[in-house]
Amino acid sequence: MAHTTRDVLSLVEVVYDNLRRAILEGRYKPGQRLRLQEIAVENNASFIPVREALRLLEAGRLVEIIPNKGARVSEISEADMLDAYSLRINLERMAIENACDHITDEELVTATQLLNQMMDAFEAGDVETSSTSHRNFHLTLYKGARSPWLIHLIELLMSNTDRYRRLLTPARPSPRHLEEMRRQHLNILEAVKKRDRKLAGEALRQHLEDTQVRYKAGLAERV
Repeated sequence: MAHTTRDVLSLVEVVYDNLRRAILEGRYKPGQRLRLQEIAVENNASFIPVREALRLLEAGRLVEIIPNKGARVSEISEADMLDAYSLRINLERMAIENACDHITDEELVTATQLLNQMMDAFEAGDVETSSTSHRNFHLTLYKGARSPWLIHLIELLMSNTDRYRRLLTPARPSPRHLEEMRRQHLNILEAVKKRDRKLAGEALRQHLEDTQVRYKAGLAERV
């Protein structure tokens, strides 16, 4: 039976999500070839949705498509990580500062709940929940900026740097790391609650720069 356009689009989403998760979890290693036939079989899909999913992953720089050679997982490097985080610092600082002017009390309640969920998950070593709640905590605050394009660009960068976070952040961080993580995120949240643009931007910058330094050191240890 022929697939409708809606069916193909749904399959693209399924293949994209499965491949993205496999890359972030390290089941597909940096530099590894991605073979169309294997991916199609694994996802019970034709080549068309697989190719479209790979193009979406290439847009997020998780995959590299080489003419006449096929696709492979993008390599990780200190230069790539620093470049991505430099952009994240600028864009996310803009988002958090603008959010101070527009965010609602309901969104702040949601962000508080996500922060508690995130810390509980980190303490329990629940990688999936800690990852999702951490991402959603930040995005809930940033969406208060009321700038869809800004959020789109931030999400693209987050999708790429998730690889470094998963690779270099332990499933259950040390008590000292957990306390610092809690302190930094609380500082960001409390500054936004006060609607203090300068304080929120500075707290966010310090958090991302600290993350950048830790990941740089972690990558150096892997060489």
